[in-house]
Amino acid sequence: MVTWEQYRGSADEWDGHVAALSGGFYQTYGWGEVRRVAGWQPLRLLARRTGVVIAAASVLVKRKLGLAVCWVPGGPLGLSEVLDGEFRAELGNALGTQLFYCRISLLRADVGNEAAFLAGTGWQRPAVAMSSGLTMSYALAGDEAERLKRTSGNWRHNLKRSGRYGLRVEHWETPDLEAISALYREMENLKSLPEQHSTDELAAIFTQCRKQVVVYRCMDSGGHLLAIRAAGLCGATAMDLLAAAGGEARKVYASHAALWALLDHCSRLGLRDYDLSGVDPVGNKGVFDFKHGTGAILVECVGEWEWASLPGLRQAVNWLVARKGA
Repeated sequence: MVTWEQYRGSADEWDGHVAALSGGFYQTYGWGEVRRVAGWQPLRLLARRTGVVIAAASVLVKRKLGLAVCWVPGGPLGLSEVLDGEFRAELGNALGTQLFYCRISLLRADVGNEAAFLAGTGWQRPAVAMSSGLTMSYALAGDEAERLKRTSGNWRHNLKRSGRYGLRVEHWETPDLEAISALYREMENLKSLPEQHSTDELAAIFTQCRKQVVVYRCMDSGGHLLAIRAAGLCGATAMDLLAAAGGEARKVYASHAALWALLDHCSRLGLRDYDLSGVDPVGNKGVFDFKHGTGAILVECVGEWEWASLPGLRQAVNWLVARKGA
């Protein structure tokens, strides 16, 4: 018998459960706290069978007019067989309402026919997805020479080119929030992008997740910041978390240098895999090619699924998602 319970313990204990379930950074305790900046309230649930934790879900919740909208980034974790009607009933009990919408996002390959199971237990594919459902997984095993052999010829050539410009690439142990925020604003203006991370969110990341975040910066010979790359760590895995580059970065291949240094750092830590955090080979081919050039492999995730207590909630949420992405 499976029983769900609302978690009320420490951050470290929660993260231990997440790591044991092969979970990723977006299900850590700290990331739930970071999302409070955007108005989400974390609700953490554990599933046990004979006293053993077999699943976990860090659920982000927004409430309005008696309704609850739930988002589970990178989860739930563990056995998908528990994501049935009983899970949704327990979620409703924890929320204190049976009027709610829930979207989950399983960032793992479908090796056990999970998609068919979810469809059979009432989950549906969203009409408007928030991601492509594809990611790149980079194997961190092997020394630098071995991993260089896995890169594409072009990527390896560009990395070598970066060494000609006197760049300084280093582990940024005490990141400067204002400098990172300014670099993001520069990149957003150059590429006509919407805001990627607000200053408040960046501050929350370095406050709530500091022990789990590794940042590398790339500067020119004069000390001017060109690019940064940061990973969120969880158990034996790392995930691309922050990536920003200014106008001069492309000319000197600063993004290649920063990412390679970060991957090398994670490899030295003895981590197993690095998730390059989503790709879109059609809508963003340049980023896809850059990530693929590292030697990472394409992974089709189980992806996003939704459920709503009222049919109209599904349409409303998907309309809002589409509007935000417009």
